[in-house]
Amino acid sequence: MTRTQNVSDTDQQTNKQTNKQTNTAPTNSYHIIKTSSCDALSGGSTLDYEIGSDSNKQLHIRITSNSGGGFFSSECVSLKDIQGTLNDQPNSKRITSVALSGLFKGRSVNSHTFLMATLKAERFIKPSGNLKRFHECADDKTFKSLTRALISIK
Repeated sequence: MTRTQNVSDTDQQTNKQTNKQTNTAPTNSYHIIKTSSCDALSGGSTLDYEIGSDSNKQLHIRITSNSGGGFFSSECVSLKDIQGTLNDQPNSKRITSVALSGLFKGRSVNSHTFLMATLKAERFIKPSGNLKRFHECADDKTFKSLTRALISIK
């Protein structure tokens, strides 16, 4: 699904029944290029998310709903910031969702775990062998290729 929306319009949308919360998306025009869903890392719920591009062609990921009872922050997180955070980890093959917690202004303990699930669904990360909680980041070439593919969606 592709749609364009003014971020200020979405700031006022709240739907407590589906656990949707207001976002803190970029302050300029935000173009949604993909909406999708994935399993949470625990497998206990389904997450809906969107990937969008701002007027500077920067990609952002935003969790929009959770079928389970856990709360989350629906703020947009820049893919560039995500990649930087993942690349800064001391061991690229043993990354946990805690590494992403600094990307959120909100206090929800689920947000970084839900973001990790979306990154897994989009193949920016993959499980690290038999280590259940650990993931490894796609190499820079793959990360750029996946990013280009998302940008090319119209």
